[in-house]
Amino acid sequence: MDKENNHLRDLSIYVSKNFEISESDSLIPADDFTTLEEFKNYLTNRLAFLLDNKYDTLINILYRIDIPEEKLSKLFAERNRDYIPTALAELIIERSLQKVRFRQNYKNGEF
Repeated sequence: MDKENNHLRDLSIYVSKNFEISESDSLIPADDFTTLEEFKNYLTNRLAFLLDNKYDTLINILYRIDIPEEKLSKLFAERNRDYIPTALAELIIERSLQKVRFRQNYKNGEF
Protein backbone atom coordinates (compact mmCIF):
# COMPACT_ATOMS: atom_id res chain seq x y z
CA MET A 1 0.00 0.00 0.00
CA ASP A 2 2.89 2.38 0.74
CA LYS A 3 4.27 1.85 -2.76
CA GLU A 4 0.83 2.67 -4.19
CA ASN A 5 0.61 5.82 -2.05
CA ASN A 6 4.10 6.84 -3.18
CA HIS A 7 3.08 6.39 -6.81
CA LEU A 8 -0.04 8.48 -6.20
CA ARG A 9 1.99 11.21 -4.49
CA ASP A 10 4.59 11.14 -7.26
CA LEU A 11 1.83 11.20 -9.87
CA SER A 12 0.17 14.19 -8.21
CA ILE A 13 3.47 16.09 -8.07
CA TYR A 14 4.34 15.23 -11.67
CA VAL A 15 0.94 16.31 -13.01
CA SER A 16 1.05 19.48 -10.92
CA LYS A 17 4.37 20.44 -12.51
CA ASN A 18 2.93 19.96 -15.98
CA PHE A 19 -0.01 22.22 -15.13
CA GLU A 20 2.17 25.09 -13.90
CA ILE A 21 1.21 28.50 -15.24
CA SER A 22 4.08 30.20 -13.39
CA GLU A 23 6.93 29.07 -11.16
CA SER A 24 4.80 29.20 -8.04
CA ASP A 25 1.30 28.54 -9.39
CA SER A 26 -0.22 25.36 -10.82
CA LEU A 27 -3.73 24.74 -12.11
CA ILE A 28 -3.52 21.34 -10.40
CA PRO A 29 -2.04 21.61 -6.91
CA ALA A 30 -0.02 18.65 -5.67
CA ASP A 31 -2.49 17.77 -2.91
CA ASP A 32 -2.51 14.66 -0.80
CA PHE A 33 -5.10 12.53 -2.55
CA THR A 34 -6.04 9.30 -0.81
CA THR A 35 -7.04 7.34 -3.92
CA LEU A 36 -6.34 7.39 -7.61
CA GLU A 37 -10.09 7.77 -8.21
CA GLU A 38 -10.18 10.92 -6.06
CA PHE A 39 -7.27 12.34 -8.05
CA LYS A 40 -8.95 11.40 -11.35
CA ASN A 41 -12.20 13.12 -10.34
CA TYR A 42 -10.35 16.28 -9.32
CA LEU A 43 -8.34 16.25 -12.54
CA THR A 44 -11.50 15.67 -14.62
CA ASN A 45 -13.18 18.73 -13.10
CA ARG A 46 -10.14 20.91 -13.77
CA LEU A 47 -9.90 19.63 -17.34
CA ALA A 48 -13.58 20.43 -17.95
CA PHE A 49 -12.89 24.00 -16.82
CA LEU A 50 -9.84 24.28 -19.09
CA LEU A 51 -11.71 22.79 -22.02
CA ASP A 52 -14.49 25.36 -21.67
CA ASN A 53 -12.45 28.40 -20.67
CA LYS A 54 -8.75 28.00 -21.50
CA TYR A 55 -8.51 25.70 -24.49
CA ASP A 56 -5.09 26.97 -25.63
CA THR A 57 -3.65 26.40 -22.16
CA LEU A 58 -5.08 22.88 -22.15
CA ILE A 59 -3.52 22.06 -25.53
CA ASN A 60 -0.11 23.33 -24.35
CA ILE A 61 -0.35 21.18 -21.22
CA LEU A 62 -1.27 18.08 -23.23
CA TYR A 63 1.74 18.73 -25.46
CA ARG A 64 4.03 19.02 -22.39
CA ILE A 65 2.70 15.78 -20.95
CA ASP A 66 3.31 14.13 -24.32
CA ILE A 67 -0.11 12.62 -24.94
CA PRO A 68 0.00 10.90 -28.36
CA GLU A 69 -1.56 13.12 -31.02
CA GLU A 70 -3.49 10.21 -32.56
CA LYS A 71 -5.30 9.58 -29.28
CA LEU A 72 -6.13 13.27 -28.89
CA SER A 73 -7.40 13.57 -32.46
CA LYS A 74 -9.65 10.56 -32.01
CA LEU A 75 -10.92 11.86 -28.68
CA PHE A 76 -11.69 15.38 -29.91
CA ALA A 77 -13.49 13.94 -32.96
CA GLU A 78 -16.02 12.20 -30.70
CA ARG A 79 -19.58 13.51 -30.72
CA ASN A 80 -20.04 13.11 -26.96
CA ARG A 81 -18.14 16.20 -25.76
CA ASP A 82 -19.12 15.52 -22.12
CA TYR A 83 -16.85 12.47 -22.09
CA ILE A 84 -13.71 14.40 -23.13
CA PRO A 85 -12.57 15.62 -19.66
CA THR A 86 -12.83 12.11 -18.20
CA ALA A 87 -10.99 10.56 -21.14
CA LEU A 88 -8.31 13.27 -20.96
CA ALA A 89 -7.84 12.59 -17.25
CA GLU A 90 -7.36 8.89 -18.01
CA LEU A 91 -4.83 9.65 -20.76
CA ILE A 92 -2.92 12.08 -18.53
CA ILE A 93 -2.83 9.63 -15.63
CA GLU A 94 -1.76 6.76 -17.90
CA ARG A 95 1.07 8.75 -19.52
CA SER A 96 2.18 10.36 -16.25
CA LEU A 97 2.30 7.01 -14.45
CA GLN A 98 4.46 5.64 -17.26
CA LYS A 99 6.91 8.50 -16.75
CA VAL A 100 6.84 8.25 -12.93
CA ARG A 101 7.48 4.50 -13.03
CA PHE A 102 10.24 4.89 -15.61
CA ARG A 103 11.97 7.49 -13.44
CA GLN A 104 11.64 5.26 -10.36
CA ASN A 105 13.08 2.30 -12.25
CA TYR A 106 15.92 4.38 -13.66
CA LYS A 107 16.69 5.79 -10.22
CA ASN A 108 16.76 2.27 -8.78
CA GLY A 109 18.93 0.98 -11.64
CA GLU A 110 16.10 -1.15 -13.05
CA PHE A 111 15.95 0.05 -16.62
